[in-house]
Amino acid sequence: MNLKSPISEIMTKDVIVLGASDSLAEAERVFGNHSLRHAPVVHKGELVGMLSVVDLRRSLEFDDNINERRLAKVNQVMTSDPVSVQVGATIGEVGRLFTEDDFHAIPVLDGSRVVGIISTTDIINYLMESLASDLD
Repeated sequence: MNLKSPISEIMTKDVIVLGASDSLAEAERVFGNHSLRHAPVVHKGELVGMLSVVDLRRSLEFDDNINERRLAKVNQVMTSDPVSVQVGATIGEVGRLFTEDDFHAIPVLDGSRVVGIISTTDIINYLMESLASDLD
């Protein structure tokens, strides 16, 4: 197990992003079609937020006029200015970030461009695979 390995070795590289002006109906469709739990939100190519499936469900769950609410924009319910890491961050650094705060996915940037996403599940899978190979 090498916690100094770059996060790029285990992150999801084919990241699906949402636009800040996408409707919640579009976000709902994207989350469903791709089995997503989190998606970075961009505006003009720059990271501006994160949307989780929990955020999306909460925003739609208690609204009496759900069809109208689905027309609302992603930027109205996303977490603005999310924590992010650069592509060269280490697995250990990102693992530490997850233990310090209450979030489960972090966008990975190359400069200001989103190039991936890393989740707590990615970290756990890496640790489990490392432990299994250590036992062999």
